[in-house]
Amino acid sequence: MIRLAILLSFVSFLSLPASARALGSALAGNIPLGPEHRFGKELLAVVNTEERVYLEHREGSGMYFYFKGGSKALNETLRRFAAIPAEQRELILLPAPAKPINHSGTLIAYDWRLHTPLGRPILLAKLSEVSDTRTTLTIHLSEPLPAIAGDLKKTKKWIADLGGDFRTRERATKELANIGPPAAASLREALTDDISPEARERIERLLAGMNACLRLDLLEFPAGVPVIGLEGLLTRGHRELANKDPEIRSQAVTYLSVQQAPAGEILPDLENVLKTETHQSILTSAARAAHRLGADAKPLLPALRTVSNGTDRNLASLCSRTIDHVDKAAAEPLTATDAQKLATIRREIREFVASRQEKSEKSSR
Repeated sequence: MIRLAILLSFVSFLSLPASARALGSALAGNIPLGPEHRFGKELLAVVNTEERVYLEHREGSGMYFYFKGGSKALNETLRRFAAIPAEQRELILLPAPAKPINHSGTLIAYDWRLHTPLGRPILLAKLSEVSDTRTTLTIHLSEPLPAIAGDLKKTKKWIADLGGDFRTRERATKELANIGPPAAASLREALTDDISPEARERIERLLAGMNACLRLDLLEFPAGVPVIGLEGLLTRGHRELANKDPEIRSQAVTYLSVQQAPAGEILPDLENVLKTETHQSILTSAARAAHRLGADAKPLLPALRTVSNGTDRNLASLCSRTIDHVDKAAAEPLTATDAQKLATIRREIREFVASRQEKSEKSSR
């Protein structure tokens, strides 16, 4: 009965005329999509998987597909993502678990998200660094890199022993399994060598046992696809806040508030917007951003109260609702251990992005 209800919802979603779908639609689950819905075969190869948990259509932005799974499934997504036809594509790495989606009161967890403009007329869009004109894959990394294996020479010897006789292979497999995640980098490196099918199968099994979490060393990033981290995203948003076009400044406010950056890094920008901007669309985006931040937006309450006293009724009403929401919102405590963990992952992403960018620049010379 539940499956039938989901199927009927899915059929209803896809049978809506474009004008109705433009208002925004969403669907939980992973019922397969077909080419009759204007999705190319490359996109279908990415989204028709067991790991897909949700999809939504956003007016003026495109389609968003959400997935939950381990690194093995994500690596397959990365490979297929690189094949999707797109004028602009990008991999986004964020140093925190994704915030669950609230779908009609049900929280849906996910680990990575695919966005595609899906035919949105690029020429009609406001082209800027924060516009939704890229095909992107956003990955939330939940774990820092493991410690390096204590004895790298022994680790590599056991990997070499995977090509030996049966007893040697069994012992090497057991020893490598005991090392666990610290051996992942060496195991993945070994897959690039000319090894026996037996050794390759054992390495893949060992890595599969380590793929429950998402870490940099477990992922295979396709060549030629730009990668950006949180610092790069925030830099884009900050730059576009100074754009002469008010619509783009409004987009920049929203862009900054949805990246899951620590609130302290964007509150000064939001406060400045609320105090200095006069365009209603920009102030509306700032109020919505404050609502999105919840308890973290309490420092913005004085500025929100000032804006709520303005003459625009819709904006005043939005600010009043936001003030009430922020006032009542409970803070989400972050332990010192978790804060250090997120800071470590963020640093690792920053170093990885910089290294990849450097290699790309060298290869293009």
